[in-house]
Amino acid sequence: MITEITRIISAEWLKLARRRMTVIVPLVTAAFAIVVSLGLGLAAQRAWLGMPSGFYMTAAAARWMINVLVLLSIVITCFHISREFAFGTVKPAWSRPVTRHAWYTGKVISACAIVTVLFAVVIFCIIAVSALRFGFNDLMEKDYLVHSAASMGGKLACTAVLTLWSLWAVTVVTAMLAVLFNHPGGGIAASLGLGLLMTVLGIFPPVRPFLLGTFINMPLEQMVAMSQGLPLPFEWSRLVLWTIVGGGAWLTAGLILGVLFIRRKEITF
Repeated sequence: MITEITRIISAEWLKLARRRMTVIVPLVTAAFAIVVSLGLGLAAQRAWLGMPSGFYMTAAAARWMINVLVLLSIVITCFHISREFAFGTVKPAWSRPVTRHAWYTGKVISACAIVTVLFAVVIFCIIAVSALRFGFNDLMEKDYLVHSAASMGGKLACTAVLTLWSLWAVTVVTAMLAVLFNHPGGGIAASLGLGLLMTVLGIFPPVRPFLLGTFINMPLEQMVAMSQGLPLPFEWSRLVLWTIVGGGAWLTAGLILGVLFIRRKEITF
């Protein structure tokens, strides 16, 4: 099983190495992240939004960019999986000594790897611009130390890990939906529809803590509040536990359902 999954992942990366979009998408994403960071930095300097500090600028820009990354995750994952059904390339793949489970798992892992690379590019660009514009310093209120730079740096790293964890959950859930359709457009529409449904359900406070969108935004909202010296919405220990458990539940459910769907998938050409 592990050997089969490794072969699938290797094949996917080989295909990516031959495509121009493998270079274009990260470059465009990086450029957009830089523009967002510079814009937020300018707004903070003019007292339009937030405060001019490296930690605030990083957290705020990341909160803006996470919506772009979620959309990219949906599009990339749907093309990664549904396109195989649309082009008919899945038929020879399944005709070889490769199980459907291994094929699907390899596809999901490679999609998560692509999302991870894009996330790393975004975070690197935002941190670089923030460091050059404002630097990462202690948060002071006159002579009173509100948060040290070391404390905020550690929390920023924790926020990045938790956000990436939730992005993986989005990718896995999207992959599960993509299996149901023979064209990327159907998977994208279903994923966006699920996102819209979660946005509507997020209006109701009793439901909000269980929605996938909550786990994506919650760590960044916490970091934005901390970087401004505002009262934190959650205790960090509770936030970490809730994000790991909640995002993990969505990830596990998406993976299990995806495997079940792929086993029952009918291929007709």
